Amino acid sequence: MNNLNYELPHIIYVSREKNPKHPHNFKAGAMNVLTRVSGVMTNAPFMLNLDCDQFVNNPKAILHAMCLLLGTKQENEFAFVQFPQKFYDANKDDTFGNQLVALMHYVGHGIVGIQGPFYQGTGCFHRRKVIYGASPQSNDTNCGMKISFLYFIYYSIIVSINGKTENIDLLKTLGGSASFTKRAYEILFGGSKRLLYIYIAHYLYIFGQVGWIYGSATEDINTGLTIQARGWKTAMCSPIWPGFLGCAPTGGPESMTQMKRWSTGLLQILLSKHSPFIRFIGQKLQFRQALAYTWVMTWCLRSWAELTYSLLSAHCIISNTHFIFKVGEPAFFIPLTIFLVYNLYTLSEYLWIGLSIRAWWNNQTMWRIYPQTSFLFGLLSVGPKLFGLSETAFEVTKKEQTSNVDDHMKKSMNRFTFDNSLLFVPATAVLFIHLTSIAIGVFRFGIVGVENEGPGVGEWISSLWVVMFFWVFFKGLFQKGKYGIPLSTILKSGVLSLLFVIWSGNFLG
Repeated sequence: MNNLNYELPHIIYVSREKNPKHPHNFKAGAMNVLTRVSGVMTNAPFMLNLDCDQFVNNPKAILHAMCLLLGTKQENEFAFVQFPQKFYDANKDDTFGNQLVALMHYVGHGIVGIQGPFYQGTGCFHRRKVIYGASPQSNDTNCGMKISFLYFIYYSIIVSINGKTENIDLLKTLGGSASFTKRAYEILFGGSKRLLYIYIAHYLYIFGQVGWIYGSATEDINTGLTIQARGWKTAMCSPIWPGFLGCAPTGGPESMTQMKRWSTGLLQILLSKHSPFIRFIGQKLQFRQALAYTWVMTWCLRSWAELTYSLLSAHCIISNTHFIFKVGEPAFFIPLTIFLVYNLYTLSEYLWIGLSIRAWWNNQTMWRIYPQTSFLFGLLSVGPKLFGLSETAFEVTKKEQTSNVDDHMKKSMNRFTFDNSLLFVPATAVLFIHLTSIAIGVFRFGIVGVENEGPGVGEWISSLWVVMFFWVFFKGLFQKGKYGIPLSTILKSGVLSLLFVIWSGNFLG
């Protein structure tokens, strides 16, 4: 026993170098620095990626993941094992609709049967060789796919010193600078590894085609898409005892910002060279997997459709027209049946997995609000980014931990909050428009009565349904502080709603 050399596991804190004149690529850049540093230190075959607000909840999480990663022949099946995101101290009714429990259960597990779940950016075990660029079909060491990270550096140095231009693509793939190459050569042949750690964290040493992929605010989806496009499958691990727990945004502005960042980054990928359909045509992404990615990446595009459709019933009431069949017409049962079947089916989905009716309603509400706020601004911000008029910005989502607060504080943290952001203007304007249309309709009904060509029951139900979806904004009109809608937002929304009412009133000439 005395001859054995025991030492405690290393806990290393890495602070990467940043330069204001060079993009540091946000979280993706940080992950690539950690990958390079850990590769020099241990070159372990597997890596665990966790966000700073998460902790290990299941001590057997590693064993669960290794059963999948090591349980395949020649390690050529699963690229990574993804644990679904779970949250501690989360509101059981999902006030802000951002826990995505039903989405993860049905969509997340549904795509397991194709090529596997998307990479969610946290709670994930990766094969290191996959991050370095390996494909499941490759059994050689081409481009260093199965060799150590130190050999990556050594091979790049030899190429540089010997001037072999035929392997110059390797340098572009792995990144590097002249000063780094020279210094790393000295380190490998008699220098100190400590200097090597410093130089591979240098802001000029940037991965090109491997590691976490740059160019989007949702680098996790982009990276997972790139991995699956090389032919890899991925695995979902959902133990009864969640492997990892984190915290979800607990306020209106934080939730809106998170959804805006997600929708912006997803649409950027769809419209870039990393588009899932380009990956399907030119690489090994399966068609159904490409459809699954496309469904998520088109969240932004829903904004105009949902905004227009939500205003249609108000427009009809104001202009004294209709777009839904009247009660006396047999075709009226078509939209009525669709309305009832959709709501009963979605409700059954939530009840089936143990969620409450309140949770279902909160998600229905927020997923009508998000498209007309966060997704709308996400869509408007993508254009300038695509044309180079603005740069991609990673908006950090503020998350308040609730483990050390009392019940009264937890209750107040789960109330909807507002700020002066423009994100709240469209939703407030939609609420004003519907309240105004209802008032105009009631006034007209009291004077003129029922008109055959005017709005029917369908338009009235639709308008009242929209008001119910935006009820948190209605309550915000009468609250104070952060729970109330700021006066500036009310004024901006009032101007927009007035313009819409005037346009609708004059629509028929």
